[in-house]
Amino acid sequence: MSADDHLLPHVHVKLNDGRECTVDIDTLEIKGRIAAREIRDELAWIAENRALLHGEWRRYNP
Repeated sequence: MSADDHLLPHVHVKLNDGRECTVDIDTLEIKGRIAAREIRDELAWIAENRALLHGEWRRYNP
């Protein structure tokens, strides 16, 4: 998550090979060239922690 970011609330996911994507906190929509199967654990964590992530989004992006 970045301060003063753009778009709807989202998190950034970066893989060890350098590829990156963003994931919408509400819909879990992936933007980038990463398949859902590659970040299955991250998607589950995001889904389970939506309230926390929304709070952090509001804190970093007032």
